[in-house]
Amino acid sequence: MVKKRFKIAVLVIDMINDYLSPAGKLYCPSGRLIIPAVKTIIEQAHLSGWPVIYINTAIKEPTAPLARKWGLHALKGTRGAEVIPELRPGQNDLVVEKENYDGFFGTDLEKILKDLGVDTVVAVGIHTHVCVLLTALGAFYRGYKVIALEEGMTTDKPDNHTSRLPFFNSHIGQLMTLEEFLRAYSGID
Repeated sequence: MVKKRFKIAVLVIDMINDYLSPAGKLYCPSGRLIIPAVKTIIEQAHLSGWPVIYINTAIKEPTAPLARKWGLHALKGTRGAEVIPELRPGQNDLVVEKENYDGFFGTDLEKILKDLGVDTVVAVGIHTHVCVLLTALGAFYRGYKVIALEEGMTTDKPDNHTSRLPFFNSHIGQLMTLEEFLRAYSGID
């Protein structure tokens, strides 16, 4: 029996210095805990030939909605808006900068996914209840199959994390563990 092949892209959402470095402006200590799982899925994507797309907050103006809500952080062109060193993008990885929670809003993400022939996205990153959820929802609205990896996302508000996880299964796509995903999509036993 031949397994159906999917054109998968991994979306790595907001794994940036201002959120994940202790000196970051909006440091989320629990974000450090998901780095090994995110690194594993990135490595598997590279081995499988799947595109990896980093979706990073990169605020251009202090009047941007996220800056007004959370204070000026992840300023475009600064270290705070760069991916943490442990997950630095590879030579063929792509970076999409956003100024909102949803990685599709006001960006070229949809065009990039279409140009790559992607039909399935795997969402990882922070924060579960905002940027990961709204980017996953944006993908769902655009017709993509959406998979969210449970140990590949978190937030600094545990109740928000826990309460949003079921929504990925019930309304958007699939919530899987990293192990389930690897077994189902990469042939790893």
